[in-house]
Amino acid sequence: MTEARTALVTGASRGIGFGIALRLAEEGFRTAIVGRDKTRIQAAAKEITEISGTQALEVVGDVASWSDCVTAVEKVVQEFGSIDVLVPNAGMGVIGSVVESNPADWAMMMQTNYLGTAHIVKAVLPAMLKQGSGDVIAVVSAGGTKGYPEWSGYCATKWAVMGFMDSFAQEVITQGIRVSTLCPGGVDTAFWDDLNKDINRAGTEGRGKLMSPADVAEMVMLQVNLPRNVMLKNALFFPTTEWH
Repeated sequence: MTEARTALVTGASRGIGFGIALRLAEEGFRTAIVGRDKTRIQAAAKEITEISGTQALEVVGDVASWSDCVTAVEKVVQEFGSIDVLVPNAGMGVIGSVVESNPADWAMMMQTNYLGTAHIVKAVLPAMLKQGSGDVIAVVSAGGTKGYPEWSGYCATKWAVMGFMDSFAQEVITQGIRVSTLCPGGVDTAFWDDLNKDINRAGTEGRGKLMSPADVAEMVMLQVNLPRNVMLKNALFFPTTEWH
């Protein structure tokens, strides 16, 4: 009997991360999910387990903390024995023109969006190198491919992720590790409700036209299920009501 594949998804207590983790679990992956809020991440793991029939492992941690990432990976490897797929997804956004923005918000976004991705990638890498295989599929943003007015600080963090992942991919491609970046446009998640400006709030017409987390999850599965000698470097995708 083939041993079940394993996955680790960050920022998975809700939204895109939850959707990806659920899809992986439904495909039979033993899936670990990481989030900062203990109550939410436990509830998410319970829901994934109940829906998919595959046990999900919850890990409380903040990807902005290097030590939290190391601890999280140690827990997952101890429980699963391997990590076949890593999906760095955790992120947050604060927007506004440069003149009105608070540099502290820029630093906070860089800590979570960029360093959070870099931290979890570096923490997982030894396990994947030991295995001689793996998929690292980072959920970035359409904001990692171009700039948008009032999104300068946010876009800068996503461009940082794109640069990191492109460089990292070339370091490990000959060692059986495939590295991909997914750059979705608007997705129907609480990101918009948490945002500091009134855009695509829940219940609005604009929100109803966005993609679903399940749509992003399908892009993850596309890469995961490709033959090992084939990889998707980057995908920019968005609702047909947008253009990026």
